[in-house]
Amino acid sequence: MLLLDAGVETDSLYTADITRTLPLSGRFTPVQRQVYELVLAALEAGIAALRPGACFRDFHRAAMRVIAEGLTEWGVLKGPDGDAHRRYTLCSSGHMLGLDVHDCAQARADAYLDGVLEAGQMLTVEPGLYLQPDDETLPAELRGTGVRIEDDLVITSEGARLLSGALPRTPVGIEAWMGELTERR
Repeated sequence: MLLLDAGVETDSLYTADITRTLPLSGRFTPVQRQVYELVLAALEAGIAALRPGACFRDFHRAAMRVIAEGLTEWGVLKGPDGDAHRRYTLCSSGHMLGLDVHDCAQARADAYLDGVLEAGQMLTVEPGLYLQPDDETLPAELRGTGVRIEDDLVITSEGARLLSGALPRTPVGIEAWMGELTERR
């Protein structure tokens, strides 16, 4: 699989940051699809938590809850409670967007990580699951699989609006897209 993380700057100098994980063969293997679908469920849970008045960290917590529950169902974790899932996620599930791809570097914690979302703010939601090839705590079939899916959103008065929805993100959509790209060659 190819994890493609693209940060771009528009003519207006504002940025976007989108990640897709693509099966180079054009189709996900059953294990790749299993991991991809868990990360997609985490992304959807994170997006569902976005709304004005929510704490910035709420979407990360929602996404990580889904990851931890999935890892528990697979027998990787003993239970979804605690931080044991962090071994496989490695980073946070998103960041603010603006004039910089990571428009938060100099922000005080109370205005960013401990802040409250407001209408008009832009951010990414990007959970990832990285199962290292040499991690013997994992079932052999899961080792070496990594997936991240990242979308850009703007907080609205009702919740959040997906700005990167023109790119496919479901396994079926990704496979169809890969098929179209192969046909064009």
